Amino acid sequence: MSDVIAELLARFEDKLDTRAIVVGYDAISEGFGELIAHLPAGNWLVAYDENTWQVAGKRLAELLDAAGMAWTRYEVVGVHAGEWPMCDDAAVLAFERALEATGCVASIAVGSGTINDIVKLASDRRGLYMACVCTAPSMNGYTSGIAAVLSEGVKTTIACRAPRVIIADLDVMAESPYRMICSGLGDLMSKPVSNADWQLSALLNDSFHSDEAMAIIETGAAMLEGVAPRLPARDREAIGGLVNALMLSGLAMSVAGSSSPASGGEHLVSHYIDMTGHAFDLPCDFHGCQVGVGTLSTAFIYERLMALDPGSIDIEACVEHLLPWPDYRALLAERFGPLFEAVVKHAEQAYPTPEVLRARLVRLVENWDVIMGSVARTLRTKDSLEAELLEAHCPVRFAQLDVDRERAFASIAHSKDIRNRYTILHLAWELGHLDAWTRAALEELF
Repeated sequence: MSDVIAELLARFEDKLDTRAIVVGYDAISEGFGELIAHLPAGNWLVAYDENTWQVAGKRLAELLDAAGMAWTRYEVVGVHAGEWPMCDDAAVLAFERALEATGCVASIAVGSGTINDIVKLASDRRGLYMACVCTAPSMNGYTSGIAAVLSEGVKTTIACRAPRVIIADLDVMAESPYRMICSGLGDLMSKPVSNADWQLSALLNDSFHSDEAMAIIETGAAMLEGVAPRLPARDREAIGGLVNALMLSGLAMSVAGSSSPASGGEHLVSHYIDMTGHAFDLPCDFHGCQVGVGTLSTAFIYERLMALDPGSIDIEACVEHLLPWPDYRALLAERFGPLFEAVVKHAEQAYPTPEVLRARLVRLVENWDVIMGSVARTLRTKDSLEAELLEAHCPVRFAQLDVDRERAFASIAHSKDIRNRYTILHLAWELGHLDAWTRAALEELF
C-alpha cells in the first residue's frame, strides 16, 4: 500500500468502507492476512470466472485451504456460452441467492469490474462485508462505493459499500489482456473533463462539490505522469502507477459519496453504447476504452463552448425552443424504442422548465468569465488527451470501438437523457448547439 493511499484511508476512515489496499508483487500472499483481519470468520463465498480463476483464484484457494478456512466456489458465467459475464439485475440477484443458500458470512470477488460490482452490490444488499482480488487495471470502481449495473436496460450506478480489502498483484495486473489496461487508462483520462462537469453543475445548479475529493483526483493524476508510453511494454512500475491512480479515483468517489468526481458526460457516452449494445445486440468495447473516446468528444464540445461569445447567447430564443415535456417525451419514445420506459424516468427528472432554463442561462451569461475560468482549471485540450491515449496504443475513434457513425452520433447527442446528472452535454443542448457540435466532433473522432 502506497504511503499516499495509507494516509487517505486513515484520514477518511469515517467516510470509507475500505480498511486495506495491498498493491505489489505477490500481493495475494502479502494481503491474505488483511482478509483474515477485516472479514468475519466463517464460510466465504469466492466469485470468479474461468479466466480469473486461473490467474488469481487458484492462488487464493491455496491460501484458504492452507489456513484451514471454510469457503465456497461461485463461478460467474455469461448469459450465453462463451460470453463475458455482465453485471445486471439477474446476476446480482443470483449472487444474493447464493449467499443466502450457502450461509456465507462474507464474500470475495476475484476479477475486475463486472465481478467486483456483482459481488459488491449483492453483498451490500445482504448486509455482508466483501473483499476484492483484482485481476486487471481496467477501471476505477474497485474502491468506489457504487456498482455499475445494467438495470431495466439502463446502465446506472447504485450506492453500496466498497470492499473492506482490495488486493492487486502487479504481475497479475500487468499480464491482463492489454485492451483492459487501455480501459483503465481511458477511464482515468476522463477526469479533467468529468471534474469540469462537476464544477459546471455546482456553479450553474448549486449542486454538491467537494474540494477534498478533487484533491484526491489530482493526486491520482500526478501518479500518471510518464505512465502512458510505458504501458505497451507492460512496465511494472508504470502498471503500479496506473493501479494506484485507479484506487485513488475510486476513493475520491467514496469520499464525495457520489461518482461525480470521476463520471461526467463522457461516461454517458459509454453507458449509451453499453445499453444499446445489450438491447440491440450491437458491439461494445471495454467501458474505459469507450470512456476514452467519449472524453475526447466532450473535450471537443468544451472547446466549442469556451470559444463562444456570451453576448451571442439569446436566452429567450433558447427558452422558446424548449419543447413542452409531453412533446419531448414523445421524441424520446421514438429515439429509444424498447429502452424508452427505462430511460424516461431519468430524462424527466433532468428536463428543465422554461423558468429553470432561463435562470440557468442567465447565471451562465452573467458569470461567464468566472464559470469558464473555473472549469478551465481542470480541463485539458482534446489534442493533449488524444496524444496521451495514443502513446499507450488506446482507441481514440468510434470506429475503433466498432461503433457505427449513427450510433456514435446518438451516443453523444442523446445520452444526456439516460442519467439525471448535469454535464456539458446538457448545457450544449440547452444552448441549441449539441447536434451541430456533435457532428463537428465526429468529423475528427469517428
